[in-house]
Amino acid sequence: MFLLSLMRIMYQIKIYIIGLTILVIQILLSDFLSLNGIRPDFLLIYLLYVSIQHGSFKGILLGFILGIFSDLLGVSTSFGLSPLTYTLTGYILGIVMYHKKIHSQLHFHSVWLCIIFFHFFCTTFIRYQSTVIENPVQFILLWILTTFYTLGFAGILQIIAPLYKKP
Repeated sequence: MFLLSLMRIMYQIKIYIIGLTILVIQILLSDFLSLNGIRPDFLLIYLLYVSIQHGSFKGILLGFILGIFSDLLGVSTSFGLSPLTYTLTGYILGIVMYHKKIHSQLHFHSVWLCIIFFHFFCTTFIRYQSTVIENPVQFILLWILTTFYTLGFAGILQIIAPLYKKP
């Protein structure tokens, strides 16, 4: 019994250590993979996988921890924005985990894609507030390009490890 609970704790810790490793990768590759200031969000991709596999509680914890660390290490431009958006996104994606068994594959993928679009809409809206009023077309372009750049990397990962597995 003790060994089983110790293994469960080690597994829990492993999830957060992998998340912090991905944060380091985000910091190191962020400038290298930047295209005109648009960067992929590897933390969000990891949060997507963990939340859908483990549920809302892990999504909230991981989102908040990764958001705080990314803000403290200077990955984000607005302090407090990352913990807020990652926590909210982790919660909503965790809810999708419960519906994965009931709905079709098309419905499942369209729901998590909408959540990712909403996440990037919120972050882009707050980061580029002045652009929303001054040049709405540029704001929409920033939002769409940032979303699709991250979804490109998520799509590559989908080929390797798909989110939807038939029950």
